Amino acid sequence: MSEQEAGVKVVSVGDLVDRTVAITFDDGYASTLTIAASELTRHSMPFTVFVTPMLIDSSDRRYLSRKQLIELADLPGVAIGAHGYQHVPFSSLLPKDRSESLIASRRWLEDLLQREVTSMSYPFGDTPLGIADEARNAGFTSAACSIWGFNDESTDRMMLRRLDLWDGDSRQVVAAKIEGHWNRLMDRRKQ
Repeated sequence: MSEQEAGVKVVSVGDLVDRTVAITFDDGYASTLTIAASELTRHSMPFTVFVTPMLIDSSDRRYLSRKQLIELADLPGVAIGAHGYQHVPFSSLLPKDRSESLIASRRWLEDLLQREVTSMSYPFGDTPLGIADEARNAGFTSAACSIWGFNDESTDRMMLRRLDLWDGDSRQVVAAKIEGHWNRLMDRRKQ
């Protein structure tokens, strides 16, 4: 589906405004480079990949290697963001350890990529009380959570909402999610 068909503009996660969409991927799976990147760059669609240093250094072939991460980061329209130093829910860490994970993940990425990293995604979408301030204090200017929905000018940039898209979603389902039809469904599920 093109931007024009969806009636939205695709932007980087830090540039979200009304009627824009940011494409994001969590965890740093190798398929982001081998499959998604070629399609998105071919259509000049910017996207952000949130990665976890421990997964990158794990030698697990499902995840990007350091070399692949650098290759991905060098593609046009690609932004790399942090996803915690280790892939654990922040509520499972003490506040001191959360802050260290935020700072360490940002520094690790900046050292490897030799560029500033200002966006992040909370692992598992887990947002314990105070995490937005901790992320802001660690130097991030935007952060994605797993709260379902849309963002507007009043949305805290450290608690950006997202809509999940899955590999089995049809064009109609994707359009319905972008148009907000699934938001009403999610609101009903919470009741």
